Amino acid sequence: MVLREARDMKPGTMYSRRVLREQGMHPRVLASEAITSPLPGLCCRADAPAPLRDVAFALQTVVVPGSVISDETAAELLGLPLPRRLTRREGAALHCRMGRGGARRTQASLIVHQRRPAPTIQFGGLTISAPVTVLQEIAPKLSRMELVACVDALAADRHGASIRVPLQQIRADARSSRGRGARAVRRAANEARERVWSPMETRTRLLICARGYPEPAPNVSVRDGATGSLFYIDLAYDQWRIAIEYDSEHHREDRRTWQRDLHKNEVLHDLGWKVLRISVADFQRPADFFARLDAAIRARMPASGQARDASRG
Repeated sequence: MVLREARDMKPGTMYSRRVLREQGMHPRVLASEAITSPLPGLCCRADAPAPLRDVAFALQTVVVPGSVISDETAAELLGLPLPRRLTRREGAALHCRMGRGGARRTQASLIVHQRRPAPTIQFGGLTISAPVTVLQEIAPKLSRMELVACVDALAADRHGASIRVPLQQIRADARSSRGRGARAVRRAANEARERVWSPMETRTRLLICARGYPEPAPNVSVRDGATGSLFYIDLAYDQWRIAIEYDSEHHREDRRTWQRDLHKNEVLHDLGWKVLRISVADFQRPADFFARLDAAIRARMPASGQARDASRG
């Protein structure tokens, strides 16, 4: 097939710019918005770009042979919950690293770091930085809460990163880490928990703890005695039977999720739980949520005159 227009290119496939020019593709087409360049010298259709794994493989084998995929590129491949600004979809550069003395390159689409050797793993046919090394590489670009969310995802026993590393192993590796980002990773590992299944659960838990409340337990299971269905409370104070549930847009837009949430609410109420719901708006103005939490604690602790003081104790 002669490749002269973007539509002639296979979806999700990278091509050499040189080959496309030889096929007769006009430079004007190559420079158009219909074509995107994931790596120097390579391009693909903008409406059907190559998967990140394929781009990383080309980076490691063709563009910078012998390099190690690192930083946010490795984090995204591992499935860590990066903020959108650091994702490939949002135009973030690809990252890899070489040993000291290698050629350092910084371009809009590619950053090649010169670093001392660090642990690596084989993942999906790629050589990438080991998980805790990845955390250390991205730590300077993340807020404390974002970094804890990444550690939570890596340690999660369900719905987490593409691979799981037990939290105790993360903490042990972090203790032996040195250099930029190591201290932040150690702090984040100490704040992380193994049963946190979404970044918003991380954010909610840290928000509550920052206000001095006892730490709620993540993803506590409850079972409907009538149907046998098993549900999980996002965050729970079992001692007070207070459940805290995060509501995302997905919960309202997905009918099946919405119906399951209704069923869970019914089960929790029947079992004597007080259910508090928190949304994105509450993170911007949390006073009302904490007023509701205080009221719920007071109702479950009638002898306490100061709900928050009692809860802090």
